Amino acid sequence: MENQIVYQDYKTYLSEDHGTWGLLIDRHKALCSQKISKEYLEGYLKLNLDENQIVNLESISAKLESLSGWSLVGVNGLIPTKDFFYMLINKKYPVTISIRKPHELEFSEQPDIFHDICGHIPMLTNEKFIKFLTAYCTIALKYANNDRAISLLGRLYWFTYEMGIILEDGERKPYGGAIITSSEEILNMNDVNIPKHAFDIDLIFATEFSPYSLQKEYFVINSFDELFNCLDTLEMKLIEHLSLPYADCMLRNYSLNKNIGINFNNVIGFLNDVQYKFPNAISFVAGQPDEDFFEIESNISKFEVYVTHLMSRTGRSRKSVVNGIGQYNKTKGIISDVIVEYLKNDENIVLNTEDILITVGAQEAFSIIISTICNRSNDVILVEDPSYIGVSSFAKVFDYNIAGIKIDDDGIDLKELRSKLIELNGQGKQVKLVYVIPDYQNPSGTCMPIGNRLLLLEMAQQYNFLIIEDSVYNSFTYAQKKNPTLKSLDLNNRVIYVGSFSKSLFPGLRLGIIGANQKIENELGITVALSDELAKVKAQLTNNTSTINQAILGGVLLDLNCSLNEWSKPKFESYKRKRDHMIKSLNKYIRAYKNDWASEVNWNEPDGGFFIKMTVPFLINNESVYESASNFNVIFCPMRNFYLKSGGENDLRLTFSNLSLDDIDKGVEKLASFLKSRIMLNNELLNVENHLN
Repeated sequence: MENQIVYQDYKTYLSEDHGTWGLLIDRHKALCSQKISKEYLEGYLKLNLDENQIVNLESISAKLESLSGWSLVGVNGLIPTKDFFYMLINKKYPVTISIRKPHELEFSEQPDIFHDICGHIPMLTNEKFIKFLTAYCTIALKYANNDRAISLLGRLYWFTYEMGIILEDGERKPYGGAIITSSEEILNMNDVNIPKHAFDIDLIFATEFSPYSLQKEYFVINSFDELFNCLDTLEMKLIEHLSLPYADCMLRNYSLNKNIGINFNNVIGFLNDVQYKFPNAISFVAGQPDEDFFEIESNISKFEVYVTHLMSRTGRSRKSVVNGIGQYNKTKGIISDVIVEYLKNDENIVLNTEDILITVGAQEAFSIIISTICNRSNDVILVEDPSYIGVSSFAKVFDYNIAGIKIDDDGIDLKELRSKLIELNGQGKQVKLVYVIPDYQNPSGTCMPIGNRLLLLEMAQQYNFLIIEDSVYNSFTYAQKKNPTLKSLDLNNRVIYVGSFSKSLFPGLRLGIIGANQKIENELGITVALSDELAKVKAQLTNNTSTINQAILGGVLLDLNCSLNEWSKPKFESYKRKRDHMIKSLNKYIRAYKNDWASEVNWNEPDGGFFIKMTVPFLINNESVYESASNFNVIFCPMRNFYLKSGGENDLRLTFSNLSLDDIDKGVEKLASFLKSRIMLNNELLNVENHLN
């Protein structure tokens, strides 16, 4: 514990920290003017805390000691349970010396000096509560090595010292520190729909809680005498509960898919978690389309356009058509005729209606294709490395063989691809699929030249593999003319086309396309249509894609003469302005210092898509993201998360698509501050190392 006890070096606090303290105290005074326990208020007033700057721990400790005999000890965070109980028995209360950041005024996941001082210390002036606390800790210390006992006793601590409510003058009033220091928790406590139980040790032991969300229930004491008197039976009840079998509905000795384990790439979950924890940070993370262009209500109204189209085509009544749309329907989809026209108009792809499969977004399309085509024994999937993790993660979870091919500025490295094909063929394995994003690749932003596209198609014919073309960003070009899709160049039916409307319309539509016109001769010598085999697999997954959503999409396309090109121009022009502004801001805040700290910071300037790749002279990992979010209020995505194994350790991905121009500028300025801080620190450490050597 010695390493966790720290001296409060008052000089280390910044003016911003004192400002945060002042804001917190102002908020706290407003809360204390509401219905708060008089026992707490008496203690709070006795402390007479400084309202303008962070309290001096030594001074407030001396004051507390004169009031109740307790003293305060500075710590750098949570301390081990056993040490915590031991300190409390000896009338010493640990206080975290750091203070939360300005964007954490309402809630901080980590302990800080405001919560510890204003939430807990006032009750340490109350004689009856102190008697309860020290006696409780004496019992708890006996069970400090029993995890289950500590879990149960922790619930008692939580529902008293943190979330405690007392009945005073017929009214429920909080005395628990976690309620009193949170306006949201006070509102939640006063919600008539949230249960407030009479104080009951057995029920408390049976009640779980979450420290990171508003409480679902509370416990109310009638007096602190009741709290102290419960200790007479506390240990007996604890022993009773310890003797009971687990009632936590935990499935034990029950294994899950071994591929979803400690090394599983849960980058999406991690980044969502960071954005949730730092809601005020500017995020360059998610590749989301701009919500200002969604036109959701207008698009939904186009359902009627498709209904009219179907009535005209079939001669059926409106009721029959609408009810038919609402019924179980064809696995391949109901708008294939419209999609065929759309692909011909916008992508120069010629397919028949039977070649089309409407999916629940592109992600389902990838899973259907892999599940249909690949066996797990000798078949191999090759992907660009780095690449979109939806394909690689699916392959890993379901135990398909997958390998990466590095990319360069022209997309997938064709020389390395050829070498890998020869190597795997020599091992008796067959490469069945090669997954590529030819246009403005996620995450790198690279684009495959037409010459490379033709060479890739030749290799597919030569080495007998199929190409999954992820064409989601093909239309998002900032050049004068977009590139031809691989499928439009495909003379030998080697390309399975995958498209999506999540970026072009809105993600909530959840609609994707598979365009597959291949004929396959199976091991029995029977020729089958690949699209039919894909439909068999889809039928086992989702039966059919939402026909309501399909009708909406069909109506949108029909209303636009089966082309999104002209309709999308304002959107693409907006994305281009954002890309240009991003580059301008990067030049302003980073490239301007090329002869100083930013000499080794570089980035690409993509001609389309949502992503910019940046390279920096230090290691980028998840810890870097946390540091940047917490200290600089900006979030980015480490590129290493998109690699199958190693790679991208010095790279990060920046997304600009769903940010305003102002936020782009502010975000890049914050990012520059983070980069400068890390680079300067690395340089200092390097100088020290060189000096020592």
